[in-house]
Amino acid sequence: MGTPRGGRTAASVAILLAATACSAPLGPAGLPSPPDPSTTAAPDPRKAALAEAAKSLPALLAAQGPVACSWTDEHWRVTAYDDAFRTPTASFSGATLDPLLTEIAAKAGGEKAVVRSLCGETGDPGVSPVSPDGRRVAVQVNGASESEDTHVGWLDLGTGAFTDLTEKSNKKGYVTETFSDKNPGFAPDGSFWFRRGLRYVSSGPDGKLTPRRLSVACITHESDEIYYRVIRSVAVVCPGVVHPSGRFAADSTTVVEGLTSVQGAELDLVGRTIEGHDDEPMHKPFGMEIAVRGEGGLRDCHPTAWLGATDLLCAGGGNDFYIARVSPALARDDIEYVQHTEVKVKAEIAPATESSIISTALSRDRRSLIIASDANNSTDTAKLYRFSLESPSDPVEIGPIPQESRDHFTLLNNFQQPVDAR
Repeated sequence: MGTPRGGRTAASVAILLAATACSAPLGPAGLPSPPDPSTTAAPDPRKAALAEAAKSLPALLAAQGPVACSWTDEHWRVTAYDDAFRTPTASFSGATLDPLLTEIAAKAGGEKAVVRSLCGETGDPGVSPVSPDGRRVAVQVNGASESEDTHVGWLDLGTGAFTDLTEKSNKKGYVTETFSDKNPGFAPDGSFWFRRGLRYVSSGPDGKLTPRRLSVACITHESDEIYYRVIRSVAVVCPGVVHPSGRFAADSTTVVEGLTSVQGAELDLVGRTIEGHDDEPMHKPFGMEIAVRGEGGLRDCHPTAWLGATDLLCAGGGNDFYIARVSPALARDDIEYVQHTEVKVKAEIAPATESSIISTALSRDRRSLIIASDANNSTDTAKLYRFSLESPSDPVEIGPIPQESRDHFTLLNNFQQPVDAR
């Protein structure tokens, strides 16, 4: 039987159309399903914490305006403000680091890993909890009880890696040796320091440890509990009163003159050192004692900060502040018994007041003194005042303490002037 003309061609077309129809999308039902929101990957809290710390901590270190620390919900917060104390320019909460610190504590076998506030306990952190370049933070891992060993090391904010220097030092095997370290922080040159027992140790980025010496300047039998600072590769327990030359410090002392006594300063040489707190002398070496005489007689001087080579900022006995002129030549190494000399007031900065002083600080440029004060010692109603150190005049009221910084308010005091590294 013959095939109709055009029959094979028509059949081929029909088969092709059928195949095309089978492979074509079938409308909306044939489109890929959108991702289920419930299965979308959540942000990695670890990476988010590192990114926030790497951004905010360098900004706080570089802040030119005042920096305030507070404590809320068991975490510290640091906030930098403009000069008017109205606009925050940078801020960071210790709570941000919790995901990383929890991980560090678990790996080190500890109970809790902690990073200190940039303000320390009283406005002076001593060695910094953050490296000068803002890339590392000093971490201490505490045990469940005071009898358990503590570890120290640094957290790299770029990689998230924790370098446990205590664990690196521990020895296991036939001869076992373990260490308990504490009080970690960074020196101005970026080296990492900590306490090992009653001695001080430093480390470079390679983790190699170097024993360090302790200055007897400002030392007391309770000073091993004081946070320290680093002056020319020596641990110093003086709170912000090391002379800008780095040669001596103005340690607070009681000066006896005749039948009277007054609060003054003793000029301690920083270069006199010992191996550690277990090597402390019964009495520190003598230094020249300084008593300040004003127009009305002797005045209390609690040494607060050096404003220059000869200008020492003093806190008086009535919540007043003034500048005393002190010659560096008075700091001598040939003092063999108790000696004192009188110096004079150079300038009055802040008058005496019956109001409570909550916190004080120098501006970053060291041109003004900032005081938080209140009649009832309350941060809720306290006011901030600025006093010029260059041309003393009446105080300028800045305003109230910002609401977000009122809990356990502390100013980063900037008292310690940068020391000549030579």
